[in-house]
Amino acid sequence: MRAKVKQLAPIKEILAQCYLFNELSDDELERVAALCREEVYEAGAIVLTEGTMAKDLYVIIDGKVALETSFSLRPGSGKEGTIDVITQQGQAFGWSALSGTHVFTMTARCLQPTKVFAIDGAELHSLLVKDLFMGYKVMEGLVAMVASRLRHTKETLAQVLYITTHDLKAPLAAVQSYTQVMLGGFVGELSEKQRDMLLRSSERIKGLIDLIDNILDISRIEATQLDATWMSLQEVIESSVEDVRQLAVEKGLQLNIKLPGEPLQIQGSPSRLRQVVTNLLGNAIKFTKRGMVSLKLKDEDEIIRVEIMDTGVGIPAEELPYIFDDFYKGRSADRRSAGLGLSIARRIVEAHGGKIWAESPYPESRKGTKFTFTLPKKQ
Repeated sequence: MRAKVKQLAPIKEILAQCYLFNELSDDELERVAALCREEVYEAGAIVLTEGTMAKDLYVIIDGKVALETSFSLRPGSGKEGTIDVITQQGQAFGWSALSGTHVFTMTARCLQPTKVFAIDGAELHSLLVKDLFMGYKVMEGLVAMVASRLRHTKETLAQVLYITTHDLKAPLAAVQSYTQVMLGGFVGELSEKQRDMLLRSSERIKGLIDLIDNILDISRIEATQLDATWMSLQEVIESSVEDVRQLAVEKGLQLNIKLPGEPLQIQGSPSRLRQVVTNLLGNAIKFTKRGMVSLKLKDEDEIIRVEIMDTGVGIPAEELPYIFDDFYKGRSADRRSAGLGLSIARRIVEAHGGKIWAESPYPESRKGTKFTFTLPKKQ
C-alpha cells in the first residue's frame, strides 16, 4: 500500500537518524524528504528480492525487517540465511539503489507489520549529482553503513560456522573411533580388501576432522582473545622444527635455523605461535624439491622478526595478494587442502598485534619464497 507523504518535518526527523543522511543540513534533508513516499507491509511480506533490479532505497519508520542472502554448499542447493535484523527507526536497506543500474544483494522480509519510507534511487542519485558536496556526505554515510553491515555479516557467518562445525565433529569422531576398533581386529578378522577400504575411509574422516578443526580455529581466533602468557620464542621455534624435521630428512632437505643466543621473552600463546611456525616450515618443505629451508629469528628495536625462506617453486606474483585469504588455493596447492593454513596463521599473528607477509622471489634468492612475520615486544 502506497501513499505520497506531504508533511516533510516528520520525515526529516527520521531521515536525520539514518547513517546515510545524518550529516545533511536541514535544507538538504528537506530535499531528500520530498522524494520519500510511505509504504506499509504486512508480516511475512517481501520488500525487495535478491537479484532483482535495485530501484528504491528504504528507511524504516516502524517494524522489523530481516535481511537474507542465499548461500550454497554445492551447485543447486541454494538456501536463504538471515544475516541481519533491523528494527530501529531510521535504519536503511536496499542501498544498491544508490549505485546505479545494479541488483539487490539481499532479500528484505518483514518479520512484523512494517512501515517504511521508499526513495526512488534514480531521483536521489540525480539530486546528489547536482549537489556534489551533499552527494559526498551521503556517500560517506553509505560507506559507513555498508562497512557496518559487512562486519555484522562476517560475525554472524563465523558464529554459524562455529556451531555447525562443532556439531559435526562429534559424530565424525565417533565414526573414526569405530573404524579404528574394526581395524584393530576387535570385531573379527578382516580381509585385505576390507582393511584397505577401512583405511581409506579412516583417512578421509581424518581429513574432515582436520578441516573442521581449521574452521573452528578461524571462529575461535575471530571471536575470543588468546590465552597469552610470558614465553620463550626460541623454545616455540625449536618445538616447531622438531615437528617437521622428519619430513625434511625424508626429502633430503637441509634445515638451517639461526636463533639469537639471548632468550627472547614475549607475551603470547605458545601453542598458537607454534602452529604458525610449524605451518610455515611445513609449507616450505612441501614445496621445495631440493636445497634448503632456513629460519631466522631476529631481535629488533620494538619488534621480533621471524623469517622462513625456501628454495622451492615459489608463488606466482598474481597469487601473492590472495594467499592469506580464507579457503584460497593457488595453482600449485594440494587439491585436498582446504586453503586455511595461511589464513589461520595470519589471524594468529594479527591477534598477537603482529604482521605477516610473503615475498616470492625474495631479495636473498632468485627463486623460492620468504615468509616474514613480526611480533611486538610490548603487547
